Amino acid sequence: MIKRMKEIRQTSDKKQKEVAEYMGIKRSTYAVLENNHNIIPLKRLNDFANYFDVSLDYVFGITDIKQYKNSHQPIDREKTRQRIRQVRKENNYTQSKLAKFLNTSPSVWCDYERGRYLVSTTFIYQFAKKFNVSVDWLLGKID
Repeated sequence: MIKRMKEIRQTSDKKQKEVAEYMGIKRSTYAVLENNHNIIPLKRLNDFANYFDVSLDYVFGITDIKQYKNSHQPIDREKTRQRIRQVRKENNYTQSKLAKFLNTSPSVWCDYERGRYLVSTTFIYQFAKKFNVSVDWLLGKID
C-alpha cells in the first residue's frame, strides 16, 4: 500500500534513524513501517510526508506529483469528515455499502464521518482509489 517510503528516504540521503527521530518513533519501528510489515498510522505517515515535503498521494503511489501548490502540513479533521461524507454521497454509497467494501462495520465508518476518529491509513487509501480522489484533498491538506 505505501509504495515509496524507502525510495523517498534513500533519494534524500537520510538514514532510517534520522527519519524515525523526526517522527518520534524508534528506528526499528520505522524499519517495520518502511518495509510494509505493519500499517503506518495516518498521523505518522503525514509526519513522513511533511519531513520530505511530498504529497501523501505521491507516498502512496497514487500520483507522480511530488508536491501540490498551496499544500498544508497538518491534517484538517473537520475537512476530512466533511469530504469523505461528501464523496460517499456523491457516489450514491450508503455508509453500510461503503463499510462492506472496506470490510468494516457501518458504525466505524459513521465514527469517521462524525469526526470522532481520524480515518485509518488503509481505509483512506482504499477510499481514494475507489472514488478516484486525492488523499491530500480528502485530508484537507490541499483545496
